[in-house]
Amino acid sequence: MKEETYDINEVIIRYLDGSAGLEEKTLLLQWLKQSDHNRDDFTATRDLWLSCNVAAGDELEVDIALGKLKDRILQEQGRMEKESRAERKPLSVILRWTRVAAVLLLLLGIGYAIGSWREHSVPDIVVQNQLITAKGSKGRFTLPDGSVVWLNSETRLTYPNQFAGDKRLVTLEGEAYFEVAKDAKKPFVVQAGEIDVEVLGTCFNVDSYSSDELVQTALLNGSVKISGKTIKEPVYLKPNELFRYRKSDQVSSVEEAKVGLYADWIKDRLVFDNDYLSDILISMEGRYNMDIECPKPFAASTRLSFTIRQESIEEVLEAISLIAPIRYEIKDRKAYIIPE
Repeated sequence: MKEETYDINEVIIRYLDGSAGLEEKTLLLQWLKQSDHNRDDFTATRDLWLSCNVAAGDELEVDIALGKLKDRILQEQGRMEKESRAERKPLSVILRWTRVAAVLLLLLGIGYAIGSWREHSVPDIVVQNQLITAKGSKGRFTLPDGSVVWLNSETRLTYPNQFAGDKRLVTLEGEAYFEVAKDAKKPFVVQAGEIDVEVLGTCFNVDSYSSDELVQTALLNGSVKISGKTIKEPVYLKPNELFRYRKSDQVSSVEEAKVGLYADWIKDRLVFDNDYLSDILISMEGRYNMDIECPKPFAASTRLSFTIRQESIEEVLEAISLIAPIRYEIKDRKAYIIPE
């Protein structure tokens, strides 16, 4: 491993504690894309970091975490030393892992000291975690209660290390698809800008980018309750219904829709077989995280068949222009389809 891995350790730690800047996040993303080994390294570091996220006021919990962490460090060092001898890997690999582990132990020790000092004066500290996806990326994650969430491009999800109290509360900026684990006694609440989406156990998609005019929730199954300071009465969605909230005038609406299209962005491949362009564009907008404008009569009367794998938005629009009488333009992260 190259010598600059010492620098990447510091970047990883700052990313995990939320203090990394845009340049550091970009550097980390590039480093992760370089190899599976880098991604495995990051996963191991993240796992150690998460094992440090304990309630600082709980002495027994901290002692257990410290013991587990030290055991894991010793096991990992032993494994890496064997690999080093067998494969002649550079010693810097072992030094790197030891250095990261030392930083994490120090952080856990600090948390323990703070907890011991405050144990009679304040309640346990709840650690807030953040999941962030870069532009053009998406990811699948499991939350502490077993709920599964997919995050679309440039999305941030904030959630606690454990769901305490009578609600499972998360905060979303961007777009996410949720498969919520059922818990009748503890509703799952997504705070998405000016609205709250509350469920017990269901599958739904929330689109709440801060730069967008609309906040949308598409319900695939189950039921959800939508409320907010600017919503006079709570809205209860049924499956195959789409909720829209317009920020500029605080107007909300509910309509029947092919809600599966709004969650198509989580798929690795999109297959369209003689589908209407109006439906295709909904799937594409989610996949590429951008608005695509097209005259409604043309989109509603044009059928197309093609497959999207890893192609860019430019490549897809160019392919459409070869099989349909259109031209296209892309300006300011918005695409325009013009019939000819």
